[in-house]
Amino acid sequence: MRQKADWKAHKPFCASSQQSNAQNKPQATTNFDAMPKIARDFFKNICPDNYLQQFSEEDAFRQLIDCYRMRVEDDYVFAGDTRGLYNGDDPLEDFQEFLDMAETRSGILPSWWSKGKRREFYESGIDTAEWSDLNAAVEKQDIIEHYGDPTMPMKLRLLAEKIYGKKIEGT
Repeated sequence: MRQKADWKAHKPFCASSQQSNAQNKPQATTNFDAMPKIARDFFKNICPDNYLQQFSEEDAFRQLIDCYRMRVEDDYVFAGDTRGLYNGDDPLEDFQEFLDMAETRSGILPSWWSKGKRREFYESGIDTAEWSDLNAAVEKQDIIEHYGDPTMPMKLRLLAEKIYGKKIEGT
């Protein structure tokens, strides 16, 4: 996992390989209606709109943090979009915008979500002692290893699409 401290040294290397990655981008689709029924049902069931409702408050918030971290990584890898940590900036402002968007999406956040809960959990997103740390980059394999679930990156990506209202640019 790349850490913020390593990013300045790592960024030039990634930027040089970014053009070759852009030419080899996977072509992902989230047009569920164009999929066979079995695939459409799988994707809709793996991350339903109320996906976060099944978790404790702490676990739901950690998944929101990891969802954000995964999306920032994907935006960089697949679209060449650098923001937050990947742009050398403090990721907190970008994460706040992510939460603002999530709050506008009906049914995405758990029923217990409130402005007070948001403030309460906000500090946990910058706790460098926690795995779900906004100041640490994350990759697909990190997510799989941490959660012990090979479908977790897909779940977080689908959740991010629901929050952002769009798939990753460039895919």
